[in-house]
Amino acid sequence: MEKQKRVRAIDFVRGFSVLMMIPVHVMMLFASIETWENTITGSFVQLLERGSPIFLIVMGISFAFSRNANKNGILKKALFIIGLGYVLNFLRFIVPVLFFGGFSENFINASGLQLSNPSKMLNYFLKGDMFQLVGLSLFLIGLTFKFLTKNKYIIIVLALVIMWLSKVVSGIQLGVPGVDYILNLIWGDNFDVYFPLFPWISFILMGLYFGLSYQENKENSDKSLFRPMLYLGIAFLVIGKLLCNYNYEYHFGDYYHLGPGGSMGLMGIMLVLFWIYYQIERVLPKDNYISTLFFYCSKNVTSFYIFQWILIYWLLAFTDFSVYNELTVLGVMLGVNLGVFGMLFIFNKYVVSKKGSKRKVIQQVA
Repeated sequence: MEKQKRVRAIDFVRGFSVLMMIPVHVMMLFASIETWENTITGSFVQLLERGSPIFLIVMGISFAFSRNANKNGILKKALFIIGLGYVLNFLRFIVPVLFFGGFSENFINASGLQLSNPSKMLNYFLKGDMFQLVGLSLFLIGLTFKFLTKNKYIIIVLALVIMWLSKVVSGIQLGVPGVDYILNLIWGDNFDVYFPLFPWISFILMGLYFGLSYQENKENSDKSLFRPMLYLGIAFLVIGKLLCNYNYEYHFGDYYHLGPGGSMGLMGIMLVLFWIYYQIERVLPKDNYISTLFFYCSKNVTSFYIFQWILIYWLLAFTDFSVYNELTVLGVMLGVNLGVFGMLFIFNKYVVSKKGSKRKVIQQVA
């Protein structure tokens, strides 16, 4: 019973973070500067934008739950996720240019993404984003899992080391094109990679630590998972805030390429929020509409992420970039949400269910 409650809380958090993707991404691409800076929606979405790492923490926790998975299976899954990232890049960036007439002049001026610029086309196809981060992290953790689980406190030390090294190694290149691309995915300091491995893998490692703690102390969720999140989160938040106050440019910089203070502060916020989400979920009725929606989003996280990006960029090919007012942006958010849930319904009904039926038939024959 307690186990079910804890797993429900984790899915609740992940579902919420998934559902917040669309408002953040729509604002990033459709809203004018005025809408971003001087509206209630803009202020709210700026807060939501800082919530992306909570998904990474949940991923680390989930990885601890699958600790007995076959090593080769983990590595294959990691490579599949990385490959999926490039498929998504092709669908959201290249397809609109090749088949929909390209993007608006505003977007081209900002990105350079057009058919007459093969270099930019290649850069966008190779762009490092969430799938590349998740796949690389899964690959590395899969290779070192036995070492990491010998003493779970090694994981916290490793996460802290990565946070503190992130600015030291940021942007290092060797002048070898293929090697430099890999290094960019690991610790790049430009927007050819949105989520470099340093420092973002530290959020996954922190989730792995808490997941292993949960596995070791199944009898009490507060003591083994959520309460330590609150205490450690407060400590990280205070330290990170102090460091950012001391040198904001170094310790925070930009959101996607954080320094140690920014990483610790953001980690602290996420851990405290995790505890708050847990408190909310545990007092809600078991079969309430909010939890049901969040659990559905959590279950379909990969499909949701892909569908929302495809819809947003395909819509952008027929509209304009970064010019719309608050009311229009809210309308786009609603439309994209409806589109994504419609695509999920069709995908689950006609693709996932058919695959499930085939598996059942094969199992029965076997």
